[in-house]
Amino acid sequence: MLSGAALGAAGILLPFEVRVAVASLLALAAVFIGSLEMLGIRVRLPQLDRETPQRWLNKGALTWALLNGVSLGVGTTSRIGFWLWYIIPLGAFLFADPALGAAIYGAYSLVRGGAVWMLILGATTGLLGEDWEDRFVLRMPTAQTIAACQLFLIGLAGTIAIGL
Repeated sequence: MLSGAALGAAGILLPFEVRVAVASLLALAAVFIGSLEMLGIRVRLPQLDRETPQRWLNKGALTWALLNGVSLGVGTTSRIGFWLWYIIPLGAFLFADPALGAAIYGAYSLVRGGAVWMLILGATTGLLGEDWEDRFVLRMPTAQTIAACQLFLIGLAGTIAIGL
């Protein structure tokens, strides 16, 4: 939530007209990229495929978490699986409202964190079955198509809201 609030506060530094122009371009890009991805044409994400050293695991949980956090940052350039993720920081920034930025990041965190706990619960109780990890990996193309559709719809909503 702090990252979202910081981005919302930083967005205030850009004049409203500039934010609308940037949002317009990004909405059109979302429609275009979402369309390509829905057609099965994968558009390469701007990201770095980074690994942290295994020896950091021996430094204790807190030190390991801190080193990973500093090394990988907030995730904007390391292993983003979907274009849809970029809606989170860009939305927080372009709305130029710290409270709304915090709410955007908070909602994302609740959904993402809740999903992890649901997976843990399902795996430990056996509700997901024996081969649940394999089934999740096999469904990655479906997840990419769903995310592309969501990106397209958000871009379309943005173009309509802006009046393009």
